Amino acid sequence: MKVAAAKAYLARKPDLVYTDKGTAIWKTAVAVQGRERGKDESLFVEVLAFGGLAEALAEADLKKGDLVQMEGRLQTETYEAKEGGKKTRLTLVLDGLAVVVRAKKAEGEAKEEAEEDFPPPEALPF
Repeated sequence: MKVAAAKAYLARKPDLVYTDKGTAIWKTAVAVQGRERGKDESLFVEVLAFGGLAEALAEADLKKGDLVQMEGRLQTETYEAKEGGKKTRLTLVLDGLAVVVRAKKAEGEAKEEAEEDFPPPEALPF
């Protein structure tokens, strides 16, 4: 078992699912940025959390693009690709996660939220 800690950006919207026995599983992927041989490269890693941690992370309403600090156990899985051949997937099973920076909201979302905070112009006293 390899313990890993990394700061990375969420590469997709997290998903919370439950097993038949009721265990919560929180799934997403992150992009870890680095440099190799003078080139910028991204490594994509699957991320899993189970049980109470999974449910807590689901309530955190994380979004694609959020910068997070993670700690957990690093695992590799080998599987058969749809197009044939074997592929290897890198997975981080979380022990903990902290949000470092939230991704900016889409312009439309920010406008809608701002409109909800203020009364309509006809309700203003001036």
